[in-house]
Amino acid sequence: KGHWAETAILSLVGRQAIDGYPDGSFKPRQTITRAEFATVLVKALGLQAQSGKMFEDTAGHWAKDYIRTAYAAGIIEGYDAEHFGPDDLITREQMAIMIVKAAGLMAADQELTFSDRAAVSPWAVNWVSSAAHHGLMKGYADNSFKPLANASRAEAVTVIFNALAK
Repeated sequence: KGHWAETAILSLVGRQAIDGYPDGSFKPRQTITRAEFATVLVKALGLQAQSGKMFEDTAGHWAKDYIRTAYAAGIIEGYDAEHFGPDDLITREQMAIMIVKAAGLMAADQELTFSDRAAVSPWAVNWVSSAAHHGLMKGYADNSFKPLANASRAEAVTVIFNALAK
């Protein structure tokens, strides 16, 4: 209650896209994994389960069906053909790519104005640009983007909430 992401959190909880914890907390500052983010995206978008690509490292994973569905929908990619890294914490630049694709948008080549724009990985620059340009993601008060920082649960639900509003 009173958290800056409260509206987004309540919206996605209401959509049954994400849950809180048994103690009644949401833990908005806690980080989120790549599998968790893919799962929340699939649930929030109401995507129907799809079969297809199975990464080697997701075969026995609890989120394998959500990851397969997100991959089939063109929302996610792996690190390579066989590895997704489901339990790796998602970075903000990885989240930018997934949310832009989930919103049905394309990469953009607008100049990034974040103070740490040079820290954005070359493969993510146009996706971060698109996420910022379309208002899906924002920087911090110090004008940084923190592309390699791990996203929090609050940040994750906020970008998904923003994409649903588009």
